Amino acid sequence: MKDYIVTEIEYGEHRLLAAAFYDELKLSELTVSDPAHESMVGNIYLGVFDSYADNIGGAYLRIEGGRKVFLPSVRRGKKPSGRLVVEIVKDASGKKEAVVSAKIRIAGKYAVMADGHEGLSFSSKLDDEQRLMIGKWIDPSEYPGCQPLIRTNAAEATKEMLVKELQALYSLKKSIETEAEGAKSGALLYRPYPFYVEMLRGLYVSPDRVFTDIPAVAERLLPFDPQKSSSSDGLMPGNKTLSLSVLYNLNRDIQRLLEKNVYLKSGAYIVIEQTEAFVSIDVNTGKCLRGKIPEETYRRINLEAADEVVRQLRLRNLSGMILVDFISMESQDHKDELVGVMRKLVRHEHRKTEVIDLTPLGIMEMIRQKAEKPLAEILRG
Repeated sequence: MKDYIVTEIEYGEHRLLAAAFYDELKLSELTVSDPAHESMVGNIYLGVFDSYADNIGGAYLRIEGGRKVFLPSVRRGKKPSGRLVVEIVKDASGKKEAVVSAKIRIAGKYAVMADGHEGLSFSSKLDDEQRLMIGKWIDPSEYPGCQPLIRTNAAEATKEMLVKELQALYSLKKSIETEAEGAKSGALLYRPYPFYVEMLRGLYVSPDRVFTDIPAVAERLLPFDPQKSSSSDGLMPGNKTLSLSVLYNLNRDIQRLLEKNVYLKSGAYIVIEQTEAFVSIDVNTGKCLRGKIPEETYRRINLEAADEVVRQLRLRNLSGMILVDFISMESQDHKDELVGVMRKLVRHEHRKTEVIDLTPLGIMEMIRQKAEKPLAEILRG
């Protein structure tokens, strides 16, 4: 059974909102948000230029409330001025301002409508047959000034579903552009669905059941409920005495995501440490070191660890440079297998994740796209 839940959790003095996807009662996806510091990623504003940072090739703009945001890659000698429609692509963190892009992207479940030249762009996770089929469905000339980006989830869509969404995304993008013409400087032009709706829509595997114990959330989830409930009451659990966080042991699962050591069924374990420069993950044999350890045992531990590493990166929302120190293996076939398995595991990740290579010492180099803050940072407030 695959369940999607949205509930409140308490961490220290903070009350946070959590959305979690459980596959056979095992936590598979998690997003936690502080309602007092809600993510701005995806918000679109009519920014006004404030100043330039020639040393790093960027510019600062002001948006709603006088907040300053950073626009990278502003060319020397071609400094824009006045107002510009921008989208938040990275939240502010510490002393760093939020990062924006002048290339607007409106995301749906199956596609993204982005600024750009005409023509289709496909997720690298779609195979050639899927691309060929979808390419016959879509005429990019129907979306002038835009480039439709076809997401991995489109593999599950019918032609009617995909075309309908693309038309809706294009219409929405054009309405934002029209609104910008008469809006005040800094104005908020568009805000995406709440994170728990976006997460539900973006799940690669649809849940069998959707539950929440928050009435206001139930109303927002109702149009996207796979159970097709006729009212929000259908999303509310029958047990009113226990919260969903207690019923699903969510607080316990989150606490485990803050610990350095993660234990595997085999008795082996991985150690996760985050530094300012990169994330370090070390694979250890643990209790598997009993008697002689053949090459096959190292292979099994590494493959088990690979699956858990990808899960932990997703749940903890770790990003940037990732270095995974696997147990060294002599067989080149086993090394190639490990790289292949890891690349297959990251194919359906929402955050772009790239497996670079496995060094002779058994260290795998990976890069994971940065977006929202890591889980630990959100919980600390």
